Parts: sequence; C-alpha cells; structure tokens
Amino acid sequence: MKRLIKKLAARSRLTKKPRGKVEKRSPGRRREDRLPDFRDLIENAVQGVLVHRNFKPLYANQAFAELFGYKNPAAVLELPIIRPLIAEDLWAKVESDNDDLARGRKPSLTTRIRGQRKDGGELWLNMIQRMVDWHGAAATQVMVADISEQVHIEQAIVKNEQRLGSILEILPYPIYVARRNDGQLLFVNRKTCLLFQQSAAQLLRSSSLEFYVNASERDDLRKLLDAIPDIRDAEVKMKTAQGREFIAEIAAITLDYLGTPAVMVALNDISQRKQMEAELLRQASTDMLTGISNRRYFIAQAEQELRRSRRFARAMAVMMIDLDHFKRVNDAHGHATGDAVLQAFVKRALESLRQSDLLGRIGGEEFAVILPETELEAAREVAERLRAHLAERPVVAERAAIASTASIGVAQLSAKDGSIDNLLHRADQALYAAKQNGRNRVEVATV
Repeated sequence: MKRLIKKLAARSRLTKKPRGKVEKRSPGRRREDRLPDFRDLIENAVQGVLVHRNFKPLYANQAFAELFGYKNPAAVLELPIIRPLIAEDLWAKVESDNDDLARGRKPSLTTRIRGQRKDGGELWLNMIQRMVDWHGAAATQVMVADISEQVHIEQAIVKNEQRLGSILEILPYPIYVARRNDGQLLFVNRKTCLLFQQSAAQLLRSSSLEFYVNASERDDLRKLLDAIPDIRDAEVKMKTAQGREFIAEIAAITLDYLGTPAVMVALNDISQRKQMEAELLRQASTDMLTGISNRRYFIAQAEQELRRSRRFARAMAVMMIDLDHFKRVNDAHGHATGDAVLQAFVKRALESLRQSDLLGRIGGEEFAVILPETELEAAREVAERLRAHLAERPVVAERAAIASTASIGVAQLSAKDGSIDNLLHRADQALYAAKQNGRNRVEVATV
C-alpha cells in the first residue's frame, strides 16, 4: 500500500505545472498567433473587392460599395447579377474575360473598364481579376480602383494634342514632330508631305534623320538642342525622297508629345531665296561687262587681304594696270569694239594669274590685281608675263584686228601703308611712271 501511494505522489509531481513558469508553445503555433486578420484587411481596404460566381455577387467590401454608390456591401449583394455595375457596351468583353479565367486560359487579367454607379454616373476603373477558391468552389475575385481623374487628364492631353495637330495642319509651313532618341516621325502636316514628296503614312514609318544631306549638320543640331530648348533660323541642307536637295531654314523646340520626349521642327525651303541672294551679291560685286570684281568689291577684298597679311606677317603685292591708247580704240572703232578689247584683256589676264589672285575693274580701262603672299620681285615677274601675253597678238573684234598693250605699276605692302588706299596709290604712281617712260612696260614702286 505504501508503495502505491509513493507512485501516485511521484506521478502527481510530474504532471503538476511549476508555479511562475509560462508554457512553451511550438514554433508553428507562434507563427499562427502572429498572422494578421486578413478578413479585416480586406474589409477596410482602400481598393474595392468583390467576389462573384457567374456574375452573382458573393462578397463585397465597404470600399467597393462606396465606389459604386451603394450604402453598404449588403446592398451590392442584393443584386441578382453584377451587370448593372458595368457599362453596357463592355459587358460582352467582361463575359469573355471571365470565361478565359474560368477555363484557365489566363491566370489573371488587368484591364481598364468603365463602371456604372447606382445613380447612373460613369467612372473609370483599373480592374484586376483572378480565380479563387470560395468556400470550396471556384469564384472570381475582382479588385478595382478609381482612375477616373487619371483618365480624364489623359483624355484632356489627347484632346489638346488633337487640337495642336489641327492647328499645325492648317499652318502654311512644313511642320513635323520627331522622337528625340531616334528621330522617328510622330506627326507630319500636309505641307511636310508636299515638301518631301511622300504621303503621311510613308513619312510616319520613317525617321527625320533621313532628311539631312550632311550627317554632321544633323548631329550639330541635336547637340545644340541638348544644350538649349529651342533653335531659330538655322540653315541646313535637306533632301526629298526623290533625292532633290534644298536649303532649309528651320526652327526647332523640344517638347513632350503624347508622353514621349520629342522635338517639333518648322522648316522652310529657302533655296530660291538663297539663289536670289547669291545673284544679288554677284551683281553688287561684279563688273557686268567683264564678269570680274567691280571697284567696291575689289577694295573690300583688298582691305581684308591687307589685314590678313598684317596678322600673319605675310607678303602682299598689288598691280595697277591701264590699257594703252584705249580712247583711240573707242574713237576709231566704236564702243562695242572697245568693250571686246576689255573682255579680251580680262581673259588673257586671268590666264596669266593664279587662282588665288584677285582681278578687279577699277573704272574704264583701268584694272587692279591683288597678289597675296607675293614678294615684290615675284609680283614684277607676274606683271611682265601678263603684259607680254596681252601684247603677243592683236585682239580680233568686229572684223578688226586691234593691237592692245598695257602699262603696269607694281607695289609691295610695307609698314608705311596704313590702308589699302596707300598701297594702291603707290602702285598707281608706278603705273604713271610706266606711261611716262613709253607705255607697254612694267614699273615697280619704291617704298
């Protein structure tokens, strides 16, 4: 009996919990105690959550009810089918999407959709759908967020872009919008199509980089746009699809076009204007009878050459030339013959001069020559060669053979010559000496 009592006492000590000690829990149980209440999270979620089976609502949270204008989730669950929550024209797509999910063709779907509020108002939603197990049977879980404000902003941007496109379309200048990184054309107006001789569809499949004749000009413009947001009155050489080259005056500005970094370019074909400017310059700088520089242009070029010679310490010489007894030619044979003699002289003079030398008609039968980087002795040899070339055979004009000679004065630039007028004056004095000494000769000016 005593032995039995001892055994019971020992068993009682083993099963009795020590006072003040906490019962140890298994690791798995501790993790379960720390898990959040997911039902509470969904009930109070900001996003709307709905569960339906074959479009019959099974569950909705408060956010979903408020989003669609219902007092509480119970009011949503009273709907026999959720079709009133979707815009009528989108219902067929919703059914098709749900069929894809139910048949496992897609694991989940994220779409934009127009929802319908209880009061008839419309809202834009971002909707995520997936299949879930709902109390042992498959159902569709829907999560929605209101993106109406975002969509309205996007629609306003598109509307503004369309309005901008309409404005650009009616402007009388070629205008295009190209993507910044690769030049892909995003917009072209009708004038651009006419200029580049391609349809809008063809241009929108190509890059504006193809417009440029010189890649270096194109790259310079891109670098300039990286430094400043807009460019005005830049001139570049462009070409059409058929290869016609033209000079374009362009203005460009960087902008975002439908959310893409882009550049808008307005351009104008100024080829005819440049040709006209060149022709006007030619007429303003050229002697119309002989085709060489007139007095004004010659003096301007001579001043420029004098400054260059001084800057780089280079030699420079000039010649003053006068045709001998030219008045007799006019008096005996008429001015037409005199003009032919002047033209013949210019032709022979150009044959005797270098390409870098500049011949100009100072007035009447008087001419001048700039000889860059030429010492005095070399200039004298050039003058002698020119004189001999003119005198070697007569000029045939108006069925008359007319002997023609020239007197030439040569001078070299010196430190005392303050301007081109001083240098030409010294050459003119040498020319006068050549006439005084019998004509048809070359005289050199002293410093």
